[in-house]
Parts: sequence; structure tokens; C-alpha cells
Amino acid sequence: MKETKTMEDMEKKLKTLIDSNKPENRARWAREWKSQGKKVLGLLCSYVPEEIISAAGMLPWRITGTWQEAAPLAGAYRPEMTCRYCSHVLESVLNGDLGFLDGVVGTQVDDDFKRLLDVLLAIKKPALTHMMYLPHVSNANTSSMWVNSVLDFKKDMEDLADVKISEKELRQQIETYNTMRSLLMKVYELRKRATPPITGAEALGLTTAARVMPREEFNKELESLLPYLEDRKAPLKRTKPRLLMSSEYLDHPGYVELAEKAGAVVVMDDFDTGSKYFWDNVNSNSDNIWEALASRYLNKPAISRMTNWNEQAEQLMKWVKEYDVDGIVELRQLYSLPLDYRFFAMKKKFGEAGIPYISFSREYHFANEGMLRTRIEAFIEMIQPNVK
Repeated sequence: MKETKTMEDMEKKLKTLIDSNKPENRARWAREWKSQGKKVLGLLCSYVPEEIISAAGMLPWRITGTWQEAAPLAGAYRPEMTCRYCSHVLESVLNGDLGFLDGVVGTQVDDDFKRLLDVLLAIKKPALTHMMYLPHVSNANTSSMWVNSVLDFKKDMEDLADVKISEKELRQQIETYNTMRSLLMKVYELRKRATPPITGAEALGLTTAARVMPREEFNKELESLLPYLEDRKAPLKRTKPRLLMSSEYLDHPGYVELAEKAGAVVVMDDFDTGSKYFWDNVNSNSDNIWEALASRYLNKPAISRMTNWNEQAEQLMKWVKEYDVDGIVELRQLYSLPLDYRFFAMKKKFGEAGIPYISFSREYHFANEGMLRTRIEAFIEMIQPNVK
């Protein structure tokens, strides 16, 4: 009886953590942070070095746009056929949902992101808008420019928080973030099992929770759950076929649930909100800790804005092998042009490797469930005969 109660308690604790980025929960920690007289920075991109924000005593908080279908306020500033994530973020700014933010930080992912930051600058909501330079490739020249961008960002954060960020404080924060990344890596290692301990949707819940909570608190919660996850088996209809899902700016778990409701299991992801957020640690033993920090962010598994698409395909193929993946399902956000361009390189590489791959468009908010589920079911039926 006591063991059953303990399992129920742990399951409840896991669900609470997974649900942290739901609309009714995600601003909780940011508002608590503000109530203590501290600042909150909203992030639009996984390339922003969060350790710098934390070292300045502020909370880095990943912005999830409104999950409502309509974005009428944003429509006054942005055409309909533009990045849905950017439009839904702007809607959340204009309707007051993000009024607690002291600033917004992004990178020059594409022209859509630049225009979003232009609007925020023009309307002065929030007070600070910072855009970091982000190169398209990583080499000696661009790495040097990226380090300068990181140092410029450090100065702006010091000015906003009215503090000086010491190397000691930065190293302490790097240790905290490396711990977070290592804990999430342990969870993802468990997903290699024949029956993983968590579903793909639950995994997305964990990675998005990490981005809205104080990282020390998240680390404590996840570390306490790891022994339970070691013995847990995810509540799945089937454990085959095993899929890898790919997308960007996907933070609604409903899209991942579609595949698992269709009779597959999502064992790995290629999400900037998932694996590409926490993959690889900062070299904390480096003599030049600022360069080490910059290097980790520039050279982590890349998003489609980076043009090393062949390397990105090779990373996915490596994951296909490691996670015993039977097929790749890519959900390209509507009007996200970098993903549309990358699609052709991915299709060619996966075709040559004999890896089943399907790619189609989706909205930012959860929509068109029936159509998407039908297409995913058809893909599953197509690969089923070759599933071992």
C-alpha cells in the first residue's frame, strides 16, 4: 500500500513538472521572481546564452506565444503569411499576457524575427529589446564575431541589472546549467529503451519546463524524479514503430501526441525546444570561460537558420541509429522559410540513407488535428512492413 502511494505521489510530481509550460502555469515562476523585485528576460531563441542572464541575477524565461487560434492584435503589425510563432508572440505582448517581462532577447534567425523585434522596439513593449548577431556558419571569422556579440550581450545585461558579472558568478551559473543539461541527457538516454519511461509529449513537457523555471529548482525536481523514471514505463498504445520528430518553435505537446495516438512512439526529437536546447555542455575547465560559453552555443546541434544542413542531417541519422528509429516525421511551421529551404537537403540525405521521412506544414497553435493525424497514420502504415 505504501509503495503504491509512493508511486502515485511520484507520478503526480512528474505530471506537475511536465505541465509547467501549460498556459495556466508557465508564468508562475516569472511572476514570483518579479514579486521579489528581480527582473525577467523573455527569450525567443535557443542561441541566447542563458547563463549570462542568470549571472546578472535575472530569470531567463522562454517565450511561448498564445496558443489561441486568432492573433487579431498582431495582425495590425504583421501580414498573415509570416512566421506564426512571431505573430503569436506579438499577440501575447499586445494583449498584456507578457506584461511582466523586463526585456526580450532574440537573434537574427530570419527576417521575420528581425521584424518582430523591430515592432517591439517601436512600441517599447517591453522596455528592452536586444537582438544578438548570429552567423549562418561556424568558422574562425564568424566565431570571433559571435564572441563579440556574446560580450555585447553581457554588457547590456549588466546595464539592465545594474551589476557587474564576475567570472566566478558566470562559472557558477555554467555549473548549474551543465547540471540541467546532464539531467535531461540522462532522461533522453532512457528513451533508447524498448519501452521508454516517458512519451515524446512528456519529454517536450520536461524540456519546456526547464526554460520557464529557475534552473536550480528544475534541477532539484528532475533529479528527484530520475530514480522513478528508471523503473517507469510510458503509457503507450504501442512501442513500435519508433519515430524521431523534427520541427522548430514547436512547444505544444499536442503535435507530438498525434503520432503516439496514431500508434507510434516518439523516442527522439530534433526540436530547438527539445534536444537542441540542452545538447552539449559548456567546457567549464576552459581558461577563457567567455569563449567556451560562446563556443557551446554556436556549435551545439544547429537549427535550420544555420546552413550546415548536411551536418544537421548527419546528426539526425546518428540519432536514428542510437535510438533505433524507424522513421522521421518533420512538422514544418507555416512560413518558417529556413525549414522550408532545409527540407530539400534533408530529403536527399535521408533518401540516400534509406531512412523513411515525411515532411509537411503545421500551424504554430495546435490545429488541423484530423488532417495531420491522417497523414501520420498513412506514414506509419507505409513503414510498418519494415519495422522489426
